[in-house]
Amino acid sequence: MTGAQKSRWADDEEEAAAEAQRKKEKELKKRAKADRQRKLEEAEAQRKQQEAAGEHDKDGPEENRPSKRRRLSEEGSGKTTEAQRKLLRFEGPSWGPCRHVDNFDRLNHIEEGSYGWVSRAKEAATGEIVALKKLKMEYANDGFPVTALREIETLQEARHQHVVHLKEIVMGDTLQDVFLVMEFLEHDLRTLQEDMAEPFLQSEIKTLMLQLTSAVAFLHSHWIMHRDLKTSNILMNNRGEIKLADFGMARYFSDPPPPNLTQLVVTLWYRAPELLLGAPEYDFAIDIWSLGCIFGELLGKEPLLQGKNEVDELSKVYPDDDLTLHCNLCLHYYCRYLN
Repeated sequence: MTGAQKSRWADDEEEAAAEAQRKKEKELKKRAKADRQRKLEEAEAQRKQQEAAGEHDKDGPEENRPSKRRRLSEEGSGKTTEAQRKLLRFEGPSWGPCRHVDNFDRLNHIEEGSYGWVSRAKEAATGEIVALKKLKMEYANDGFPVTALREIETLQEARHQHVVHLKEIVMGDTLQDVFLVMEFLEHDLRTLQEDMAEPFLQSEIKTLMLQLTSAVAFLHSHWIMHRDLKTSNILMNNRGEIKLADFGMARYFSDPPPPNLTQLVVTLWYRAPELLLGAPEYDFAIDIWSLGCIFGELLGKEPLLQGKNEVDELSKVYPDDDLTLHCNLCLHYYCRYLN
């Protein structure tokens, strides 16, 4: 990416120590694997001995056998075969406890969002760098926060290459310490633009918008509204790949739209006019409006509609009572982009 600078989260001083730690952990894992293999071989040998002892008992006196045996086959009363006696075992998913957050070493704080604190962390066993988000649980006494449930549900549903991947959920020492473990990306678009000397090239903007619209289209096809699209919620790695993040305001919608939805969604500068005007019903069109604002911001290197409050934001959307000015402006940017 032109103008991309070194990440403010990069920590080159730990690379040498991390490499040594990875080698040590690799050796420990190798030894543990050898121990597990040995135990499996011992268990297999013991099972064969038990099977041999069972076959020996079958050849014993008749009085040692049960008087009746359950028939394994409906085909006659003949002697059952070895294949019929052998039971097949299949490994299936099962319930289990969450891992503890102590499996991760927190390296540094990144940011505080509306619904949690995000830190850069390293998994102790593998050395993988991840993003660790601690959920805000101020109202945990009233139950698990619905915003957290929606974020977890939508992230599990939205498995897309341009949506941040939720790896697992881990717990702390209390029920109020809940952490989301997600993949780590080095930048967000807002900070990156602030640090860049020049705005993105048009070819770069085209690449970014193709990735972004692909992710949003996937969400909408699964009936999910993000409801907080903005440049600070768009993450990017050093290879120019972007991913949507922060699904704390996301929720499912329907056709017709669900009634009595809150209008207190989407950051002010990216908020659609129907939300500013207090519409009780809305749909995925509010995300499309936010996309247009992001598009203009990428071209101009600053937010398109910087209102101080809702009234001022409306005056910027509808200056001089021209209800179509902003739509025409977005269309102008789009046509310029296509050309």
